[in-house]
Amino acid sequence: MKKGLVCFSLLAVGVLIFSIGCTSQKPVGLTNIPTMDPIIRTVTVPGPSQPLPGGGTGGGIGGGNPIIPGPDTGGTTIVEIPPENQNIGNNFNSNQAEDRDMFLAQMVHFEFDSSEVRPDDFAKVQIVAQHMIQNPAHALVIEGHCDERGTEDYNLSLGERRALSVVDELINLGVPAERIRTISYGEKIPMADGASEAIFAQNRRGEFVLLRPTN
Repeated sequence: MKKGLVCFSLLAVGVLIFSIGCTSQKPVGLTNIPTMDPIIRTVTVPGPSQPLPGGGTGGGIGGGNPIIPGPDTGGTTIVEIPPENQNIGNNFNSNQAEDRDMFLAQMVHFEFDSSEVRPDDFAKVQIVAQHMIQNPAHALVIEGHCDERGTEDYNLSLGERRALSVVDELINLGVPAERIRTISYGEKIPMADGASEAIFAQNRRGEFVLLRPTN
């Protein structure tokens, strides 16, 4: 009888220890990225050969925001600047040519799920700001990009926040806001393909596109 009681007691202690050990374990691995309302809005408009509602054709909107190719629709998708940032890019016009190579070495990168400019990248932003100050006829587009994790809407929003954080740094360095505009591509244009952390780090980036006057 005593032997049975001892065995039962040992079994109870073992169950108790196992239960405590299980409840103290923490989840490991990547947790789900929380959903949130995007701070930008996308609108699909007809392609170049189709008439727009107000007349004219697609492929460009006078005085409008940047456009990017739409997914398999033959149209374009406008990524709109948030209302609180409508002063950005007010003096852009069609007489500007893109130069994507000028600031290729000044590309900045971001930590996972972050829109903060890293201290190591401040020197790159300063180089861009110095050029803009010395060339008042030039304008600038800041592109925000993300890795593939997260929903499409979340990554569009995160890409926009990343671009805007770079804009804030440029403005603090003396570049007029009306000579800068932003566009978010979210996860749509990766720099490298793959699912490793090294690849993800390359794709979490902000790119500078210089616009030079054509006349």
